[in-house]
Amino acid sequence: MTTETPALPSFWTTVGVLLLTARKRAAGRRKRQQQLLRQRSGGSGTDWSGFGFAAAVFFMLLLNVFAAVAVRMAVESAQRVEAERQGKIVVSSWFYGVAEWACKYPESIDKSLPSSYYSIEAHSIAERYGGNQQAIEQKLREAIYRRDLTAFANKAQASPGIAALSSSTTVAALLGSLVLFLWGAMLVFQGEGLELDLQRRRHPMWEWLFSHPVPPGAVFLAEMLAPLAANPLYWSGPVFAGILYGFVYGEADGVLAALLIGIPVTVAAGCLGKALEIGIMLRFSPRTRGAMIGLMSWMGYASMMLFFVGLFFIPRVVTTFARTLGVLAVLPWPWLQLFLGGQPDGSFSLPSGIITCWLFSGVTIAAAVWFSSWGTQQGLAGNFSVADSRPRRAKSGAAFGKDPLYRKEFLWFVRDRSAIVQAILIPLTVAGFQVFNLRGLLVHAAGAWNYLCGVGILFGTYFLWVLGPKSLSSEGTALWMALTWPRGLESLLKAKAWLWSMISSGLVFVVLCYAAFLYPNSIWKIALVGAGWFFFGRSMAEKTVTLVTVTSSSGEPEKIPWTRRGAAQLGMLTFCIGVLSQQWHIAVMGIVYSYMTAAAMWQNFRARLPYLYDPWSEELPPPPTLMHAMIAISILVEGGAVVTGLVLVFTGRDNIAVAQAISYGICAVIVSFGVSMFLGERGVSSKDIWRWSVPPGKDSRSWWRVFNIQALAPSLLLAVGAGLLLGFLARGYIAVLKHIPTTAELIHKSQEQFARVPNLKISYAIMAIAFAPLAEEYLFRGLLFKSLDREWGGWRAVIGSAAFFAVYHSPLSWLPVAALGAANALIFKKTGRLESAVVLHAVYNAIVIVYT
Repeated sequence: MTTETPALPSFWTTVGVLLLTARKRAAGRRKRQQQLLRQRSGGSGTDWSGFGFAAAVFFMLLLNVFAAVAVRMAVESAQRVEAERQGKIVVSSWFYGVAEWACKYPESIDKSLPSSYYSIEAHSIAERYGGNQQAIEQKLREAIYRRDLTAFANKAQASPGIAALSSSTTVAALLGSLVLFLWGAMLVFQGEGLELDLQRRRHPMWEWLFSHPVPPGAVFLAEMLAPLAANPLYWSGPVFAGILYGFVYGEADGVLAALLIGIPVTVAAGCLGKALEIGIMLRFSPRTRGAMIGLMSWMGYASMMLFFVGLFFIPRVVTTFARTLGVLAVLPWPWLQLFLGGQPDGSFSLPSGIITCWLFSGVTIAAAVWFSSWGTQQGLAGNFSVADSRPRRAKSGAAFGKDPLYRKEFLWFVRDRSAIVQAILIPLTVAGFQVFNLRGLLVHAAGAWNYLCGVGILFGTYFLWVLGPKSLSSEGTALWMALTWPRGLESLLKAKAWLWSMISSGLVFVVLCYAAFLYPNSIWKIALVGAGWFFFGRSMAEKTVTLVTVTSSSGEPEKIPWTRRGAAQLGMLTFCIGVLSQQWHIAVMGIVYSYMTAAAMWQNFRARLPYLYDPWSEELPPPPTLMHAMIAISILVEGGAVVTGLVLVFTGRDNIAVAQAISYGICAVIVSFGVSMFLGERGVSSKDIWRWSVPPGKDSRSWWRVFNIQALAPSLLLAVGAGLLLGFLARGYIAVLKHIPTTAELIHKSQEQFARVPNLKISYAIMAIAFAPLAEEYLFRGLLFKSLDREWGGWRAVIGSAAFFAVYHSPLSWLPVAALGAANALIFKKTGRLESAVVLHAVYNAIVIVYT
């Protein structure tokens, strides 16, 4: 019996198999990145067959076309700026023809030249290149009336493009070369695809050298060519060279250049990127390795997206910063000319361009291969083992306090370099491009402080929304080491939320400081916005931290349920909308609502924490919860609006106030009864809502125990007295408002409406005295305050419930209503009877309604 040794795969068979593996690996990586960027749902991703593959190729083809157009646009914009420096007004060919006709027949200017001609041309120039439209229009008119055709320059003549690069200024060569370098950086740093999941282990193909009997040269060649096989951006890379050469030599030579120049340049860029990646994997420490790979990926992603943004902003940016760029133009910038085959005499030679690009590509490929070979020969273990094993000594008096949790978060953020890339750089880039999508808002931001502050808040909110889940996933399984800490996982996640809020607040405050610099007269308003953001950002960070999920053994985090994600989004943009529109009651409502939502989510999250690895056994916190109360209150408000609309159909718009009173009473009864039935089915009796149970022995020496205020009659008398006091204080508050012109007008209109509409006062009195106290005390004190006291406790729960109660009323009445809410919370807790709060509420409403 003979045993034959199986034949080893050939050189090219090995290369083919590894390149096919690279394609499959890249497809899975792209699917993963799409999940991290939340571009699609968790179960979908790019498919290398069918429409997904064709769409990816088309997108990359379009990207390279945009890059070539961006080069020409940058050169033409610099040429246009140079013409303007010579005193020319660069106009379109259409308007230049109008100017020629007007200068030839000056007697017909006023009669035959419509005014819209000037405004259309001025608007086109201002929109594309910046500047004041009225000032540009005035220049056009003055030149026409002077019959000075030499003041104008045809755009086609002033911006001849790349073909006239040798006769242009050095600024044009500088900008063209910079955009060319940006395209090269995009190719070099793209690699096999966008890499955001930095904590997952990478398996370079050269590791096959240690586990498979394959030709080492084949493995090395396949590793160098892996980006070209995996990323469709490289497939369409030659199109860039073809279009640029087509601008100079014509279409036929452009196609030839795409084959003879584009292909070797693209291969050289891919090999250089892979050489850098191999060097990082071999020579950098584990803490730095992920950051460097992520930084390369970010540079490739950012440069790719800049080409889409540049098509909108290159002319305006060049016009704005041309004088500053002139400082760099003193250096020689022949790179674009060399790439295109430019000669010293200003002409272009296709053979010269081919030879130059071949020489550059050959040197780059040879250097990349040598660098990779040298790194491999040095070995897999670098000189970082000692440095990584040596712990850093904690500094006494840390900048962020002595709390070990805060210090741990700060040290994690500083020492894990990949965290900076993944938790800061990537979210900043994504948020930046989202701001670009809302660039219409930025136009208004230049003219008003509130728009600039609103953009900053929108940026900070989106930053937190992206940063939270991404930072949690970046720690992977290491996050759950905290399960063994004596402090518990809840404290750790609270500290993480604090870190996120501090980072986002730093970014937002930079924008607010810039707004204060531009608008010093509104600095006190901007300071209030900053104070509001401090609280709003903290609550937003706490909401996003509740989206944490466990990481499986394969390294994949669990999918976040859409219900939990939707709850975290409640009130996310309310604060921003309030600032943008300068409706401060909406901004305050956004802060209060966000804080209450965060408390509700944490109440449920705390119950889930012990069951993160056993989700089928988890139980929600015992009802009634804070989320139950918020949902019931929202149903009351939204239901009242719907019923009001239905009542108006039958009563007419003139009776809207009466309809609101009737609708609120109906909804108050229905919602209260419905919530009572809902809780009753879950074992919560009415006594559990209407009584505040005090543990035995607690507060036994308190004054309300001594005087037996928990008895029914004394507690009701106390409620009547408190209601009278608060009611008369509210009357004094209204009297003060009558001396303020703005509020006095609103009060006067309200009193006129009461006098004009029949039975309005009676309707409001019945609603405010008979229905509102029962329903609102049941929901806001019996459900909301009780749950909030269990979550926060102390004065924080009292103030929070009072603020949430106040924002559901008219902004003019927030102060006395908040005082009423706080008094009702205290009397409910101190007497143990919700009836006391109902009586206090009814007495207060009676005094206010009768006085009104």
